[in-house]
This record gives sequence, C-alpha cells and structure tokens, in this order.
Amino acid sequence: MRFDEAIAFYESGDRTSAKAGAESILAAPSDRHQHGDALNLLAVIAQDEGRQVDAEEFARQAVAIAPANALYLNTLGNGLLAQGRSAEAVTVLVKAHKAAPTQADILFNLGNAERQAGLLHEAVESFRSTITLRPGHIGAYNNMALVLKSIGEVESAATVLIEAVAHAPKSAELRFNLGNAFHMAGRLPAAESAFRKAIELLPGHADAHVNLGVVLAEGGLKDKADACFRKAISLNPNLAQAYVGLADLVDDGSMDAVAHRRAVLALRPELATIHSSLLMCLHYVPGMSREALFAAHQEFAGLHKSQAPPAFDPRHDFSPNRRLRVGFVSGDFRFHAMMFFALPVIEARDRAMWEIVCYSSTAKTDVYTPDFRAAADHWRDVRGLSDSELSQLIVRDRIDILIDLSGHAPQNRLPMFALRPAPLQVAWGDYVDTRGLDAIDVLLGDGVHTPAEDDRFYTERVERFAPDYICYRPPSYAPPVAPAPCLAKGTVTFGTFSEVTKFGPASVAQWAAVLKAVPTARFLLNGYLLADEARQGRIVSLFMDQGIAADRVIFKTGGLHAAFLAQYGEVDVILDTTPYSGGLTTCEALLMGVPVLTVAGDRFCGRHAAAHLANGGYPEGVAASLGELIAKARSLAADPAGLAALRENLRDRLTASRLCDLPAFAANFYGALRSAWVERCSRAVCI
Repeated sequence: MRFDEAIAFYESGDRTSAKAGAESILAAPSDRHQHGDALNLLAVIAQDEGRQVDAEEFARQAVAIAPANALYLNTLGNGLLAQGRSAEAVTVLVKAHKAAPTQADILFNLGNAERQAGLLHEAVESFRSTITLRPGHIGAYNNMALVLKSIGEVESAATVLIEAVAHAPKSAELRFNLGNAFHMAGRLPAAESAFRKAIELLPGHADAHVNLGVVLAEGGLKDKADACFRKAISLNPNLAQAYVGLADLVDDGSMDAVAHRRAVLALRPELATIHSSLLMCLHYVPGMSREALFAAHQEFAGLHKSQAPPAFDPRHDFSPNRRLRVGFVSGDFRFHAMMFFALPVIEARDRAMWEIVCYSSTAKTDVYTPDFRAAADHWRDVRGLSDSELSQLIVRDRIDILIDLSGHAPQNRLPMFALRPAPLQVAWGDYVDTRGLDAIDVLLGDGVHTPAEDDRFYTERVERFAPDYICYRPPSYAPPVAPAPCLAKGTVTFGTFSEVTKFGPASVAQWAAVLKAVPTARFLLNGYLLADEARQGRIVSLFMDQGIAADRVIFKTGGLHAAFLAQYGEVDVILDTTPYSGGLTTCEALLMGVPVLTVAGDRFCGRHAAAHLANGGYPEGVAASLGELIAKARSLAADPAGLAALRENLRDRLTASRLCDLPAFAANFYGALRSAWVERCSRAVCI
C-alpha cells in the first residue's frame, strides 16, 4: 500500500485500514522517508486511541529517522503533552518550530505545552504569534485568554475574546470563555450576558448553564441558580460541577450545608468530589464528634476503594539509602497556604538525595505557579488525566514516595491514590484530618495537632516528625508593623481575618463573650467575600442574637495580599475561630505584630492556632478554656501600653522561632520520609 492511501483511510475515519497500511509500508523495503511517515502515522493513531506509550515509541522512531522533521517532532511533542510531560514537550516543540517557523499549528501546540509547563508569558507570545501567522485562529485566541486570566490579566483576556468573537460571532465556546473572563473580573452582569448568549447559540452547553448558575448565585439569585444547575444535570447527568454548584448554594459551613451535600450524594453517591466537599464541611459544624468524623471518612474510603492490586511495579527498587523520587500531588500550586508552607520545603531539599516531581491538578494557576515549577525537578500538569492515566504516569515516573497535599480539598486526586501507584504514600499539607484511605500509609503530624491519643481516628500511621507539622516562610513584601490602633482610638479592636466559612454561630458566640467582657471594644471581620452585603447581614444577625449591637461590628473586604496584611494595622487582638481554627492567618497575625488568642479544640482543625502560637513565639495566646481566653482578652485590653509593646516584638519572636526555622524543619521532614522509606523497604519482600 502506498502512504497516500494509508493517509486517505485515516482521514476517512478508517483507522484500522490506515494502521494496516502503515504497517505494510514498514514491512516492505522502502526508503527511510516512507518508513518515517508510516511510523508517524502509527504514532498519531495510537494517540487517538489513548495508547500514549506506544505513540511515544513510534514518534521517537520516526524522529530517529529524520531528527529535523517538524511533523515528526510535532507528533512527539503532542504525545508528551498528552502524558503530562509538559517540560519535555516544550523542548521538542521548540525544535519543531525552529524547523518550520511558519507553521501556525506547531506554534499553537508549543503555546499549549508552555501553558501546561507554567511558562505563561512565553505561552502568551506563542499564541500571539500563531494569530499573526493565521489570523482568526480561534484556538489561539481562546488559549491566550485562558493564560491571561491565569496570570491575573482578566481584562486583557476579555479584550482578546471580544476580538475573537468578531471573527466567530456564532461560537458558543468563545462566548462561554468570555463569560468566564468577565466573571473573574467581577463583572457579573457582563458575565451573565455572555453565558446566556452561549446558551442561546448552543442550548445544550451544560457547562454554560453551570457557570450561569454560579454567577446568579453570587448575585444572590439562588432560586434561578438552582434551576441552572438542575438544567445542566438534565443535559449531562455526569457533570460533577453541576452537583458542586447545587451543594455550594449553601456555603456557610453550617449543618444546612452538610444536609445539602448529603442530598446531592443521595442522587449521585459515586461523586467523589461532592463526598470530599461534604467531609470538608463537617469540620465546620459545632458538636460534630471525632467518632462521627472518622466514620464519614471511612464511608468515603469504602465507596472509592480500589479492588485492583497496587499499580506500582512489584520489581520496584527498594534500596533504602539511594536518592529517592518524591511526587507531590496538589490542586493548589498557586497563591495559597501551600505557597508559604510547602514551597519552601520543596526548595530546601538536598538535591543529591531527593528528586521532586510535582503533579499539578491546579485549576486556576497564577503568577506563583511557576515558582512551584521552578522548585521541582519535573513538572506534570495532570488536570486532564483520569485517575487511571495519572496513576500510570506516576508508575512510569518511578515515584518512590507520593505525597498528597490536598486531602479532601477541591481538585484533590484521592481516588487516584486508592490505586496505589507508589510503594509509599504519605498525607501532609492542607487537609486537617485523616484521608480515610488504607492506601495512604503515613500522615505527617505533630504532638499538638495529632497527639498520640488520637491515633484511633486515623487510618494512616501518624508520624510526629516536628514540633509543628508546618513551617512558615513570611512573604518578602510584608509591610512594616503598624502601631497599636488602640493608642489612637482609645479602645481595643478585636477581630478575625479567617475565611468566612469559619464565621459560624460557635465562633460568634465566643467573640461575643469577649465583647461583653470588654464593653467598649469593637470587632472587625476582614475578607474579600465580605463584600457580599447579604453575608454581612447574616453575620450581624449572629452577633445580635448574642446581644451585641450591630454598630460594634466592622467589615473590611481584603485586597491584594500585601494590602490585606497591612490591614492588621486596624486590629489590636485576633480572636480565633471555632471549631475550625485559623492556620495561615495565625502566622500572618504574629508577623504583623498582632497577638492571637485561642482555645485549643479537640481535633486537628481546631488546634492550628494552638500549635502555631506555641511554636511561633507567643504561647501566652493559648487558653485552656473560654473563661481563660476572656481573662486574657480583658488583660490585654486593660493595658494599651503593654499591648503596644507586645506588638513591637511579636514579629521578631516569630521569625526567630521554631515555626520559621526552615533548615531544622526540612531536616525533620526529609528525615521522616527517609525513615518511612527504610521501614517500607524492610517489608518489600512481602509484596
């Protein structure tokens, strides 16, 4: 068969005949060019069929025949990209572009690879150049807008998409993406209009119905949002995000939110995303027992446990003292608590002994994502990979220790961990409880968050490896500590900078008890979600239910992080939240010279402030009871001069403390991983 005949079969959709034709060319004595074309066709067919390992092998054979062939290099680059190996894909596609600089499709593919590799500014330029070569290239417009959004240039993204709409006014996808850009820019009416236009052009666009529902919900139109989510479900019963939207219509961390998620799970019990969201919500509910929480996590494990044997190769190298390959899996390689807690630890490793691979399921990358990528030896963008595909990639990467940073937070990959692609799997990072999965071997904790008497509530073996399970690196842009505001105002301002999901009845009752004890004090709540007046009204009602007048409650709406930190200058004392304690915000308060008062809870999520204060230079902030917390608050309020003096030295206490001792923490962290690995090697013969 001639090659043009094989191509004709492929273009007609007959892959079987195309494959047979390519194989016949390889079997026949023909020139190397014919063999290269046939191998490239086999690679493309394998990619279409999801056989990425076979595709890579065929493409590499083709490139070996003609190393400068742009078509072959393009195929190889696309195959590497499909496997999440974006850095390798960039290298190959750069070669392809140099070999054929006027080929718009190759440049477009290069932009996609750069985007996945975290080379966001380079990706923007590649997409711009694609449009220069091929005006009206809708894919380039779309993807350039997505990158611009991810680096915070949402207005530029909207401008790009408006230009694209001029080329393709009937494209529902462009209208959909334009709606997303407007949404990110906070332009809700424009976003609503764009989503409605997308639906008008394509009534079956389920994602547009979901995002319209999100916009309507944010505008307070929850009944209309509910109808949008249910319409999306009727169009695509497997669209998890529609169920998430339904669940999130109740967002205050109350038992109502729990009941709402349980109702969704009654419809679709297999949705791990909703189940994880339920587990997150349970931690905000006062009175939820440790036994009930543990049972809920075990229920998740029962539904999502894999019956297959471990995916990792049983011939894995179990040498105990060699350089180890560690994989970090997270949906939060971005501006997030992990930027201050995990990124410094990744950077602080001994590179001679530890090789790091980051598996990113981060949905909203930003300008900080490249910092994570630069810290890793290898970067994998795995958002588009199924659990099975991601597991196979991790096995091919020969990961020794796989670390989950997300737990049951959004964009987690816990069902993939159930497949056990690595011989040792570890829980650490952002989540505040057991993962519930037998497939995760070790949870890294400490004596405050995870005391020995709590071991029965963890499916993992708890390793108390350091005084505090995290280490905090303050941002370089932190503003100077401001004077105590009580000196100018003549009265103390208490407050919280925690997430609004923690502002439930239990927290408000505790704050109100302090305000009653200090009748002249006011209470400041700060966060960007407090721009919602309806949410403010609900919080004020909770204070009034406790006998606190509305004029004693102040709201601020945050801002960029440096500005947010500067706003600690408006509060004298932070009062912790309950039952979910403040973690990063406790560290930030101490950094800005503001003392924090807390009563340690009975579980991981309730002990953040207690652990960070004990290790961060202000153990005096930990009270044994609400009565003692009130007494501490009254004492601080009664001594403005002492409060001002304390404010002047808290930052120095923090930065000199164990909480900020990165070298010591890194030694403990990697020492714990090595010890766990040695123990795992001792059991290798049992596999």
